[in-house]
Amino acid sequence: MKPTTSRLSRRVAGIGAMELAGLMRLAHDVGAIDIALGIPPGDPPAAAIAAATAALATGRNQYAPPEGLLPLRQLIAAELLRTRGVVVDPVDEVTVTCGATEGVLDAVLTVTDPGDEVILPEPFYENYPGVIRLAAAVPRPVPLAGPDWRLDLDAVRAAITGRTRAVLLNTPHNPTGRAFDEAEVSGLLDLCVEHDLVLITDEVYERYVYDGRRHVSPLGMPGAANHVITVGSLSKSLQMSGWRMGYCVASPELTAGLRRVHERTTVGAARPLQEGVSALGAADFTDDRALFQERRDHLVTHLEALGFDVRTPEGGWFVLAGTARLAARSDKLVAELVESAGVLLAPGTSFFTDRADGLSWVRTTFVRDRERTVEALERMRRFLPTGTTARQG
Repeated sequence: MKPTTSRLSRRVAGIGAMELAGLMRLAHDVGAIDIALGIPPGDPPAAAIAAATAALATGRNQYAPPEGLLPLRQLIAAELLRTRGVVVDPVDEVTVTCGATEGVLDAVLTVTDPGDEVILPEPFYENYPGVIRLAAAVPRPVPLAGPDWRLDLDAVRAAITGRTRAVLLNTPHNPTGRAFDEAEVSGLLDLCVEHDLVLITDEVYERYVYDGRRHVSPLGMPGAANHVITVGSLSKSLQMSGWRMGYCVASPELTAGLRRVHERTTVGAARPLQEGVSALGAADFTDDRALFQERRDHLVTHLEALGFDVRTPEGGWFVLAGTARLAARSDKLVAELVESAGVLLAPGTSFFTDRADGLSWVRTTFVRDRERTVEALERMRRFLPTGTTARQG
């Protein structure tokens, strides 16, 4: 007999399961409180639900144009103009995707060939290395610098090789909470222009920047044309994560390529849901920053009291907390918290190429239900002083 061979492609075999998936199943089995995943506490605008329901009931259930309904693309363009002062053409520069995750995959597939390299600031959102590998490209991590998690432009320059084709930047950043500033973002764009690279920016948390800061995007900056693909998410800004409403914004040339990829991945986002979002106006995009900033401050204060090392996030929905003062390995600590305290956090190992670099970090979110978060913190308080056995070494 011939030896059994794997039926999996090398690109799939090289991608592990997402680490949180197993913990989520365990958390469900034991009834743990999940303060790991960024799931917003509210509901979509009532007008969107009504319009989507009406679409279902009146026969608008077949394919929409692959690039997305024009009224929805016009809404996205109008919001970019209102919130950022950036003018984009909804006809030739906006593409609706099935969530930002598809948007990032489409962008990477559009600008890389097999073996090409994509520079990835580290720590990173857990999905990114797998997305890059699915495109048969190679992730090239570049660590963020210092305790402030700054973008090290010299390190990015040093990482550029003859195979580099793109940089993938998430801002505001998951998991660190950095909202990269003008110097960092414009400097990175300048490097991309200089080396003829594409800067892919995942800006799903653009509306969640705190303490009077403003979101900085390369979109609309000098040199952005044909060097920037911006990925956004209506799922986050409208608190409808299950609707999977994302989008890509790019020059007409890049958009033409993006749409060819998009047509061969999902064909298009669900029409009734697009109809629902298309019915909204500017007033439906509520400003939750004050609410989430208050919840951020509450979580940071209590994590510090529990012994975690915390840098207050500038944006996004997450806190990356250090476990050094607890002398705890994050993977074991997370498992113990699920099993013994009934609380789910995300292990820091999910966000680093070398798992060892993440053993001193956990990630948690401040956008979940307030009462449940308070209960989770109380469970952690009862557990940590006497129950922690996840020690280093």
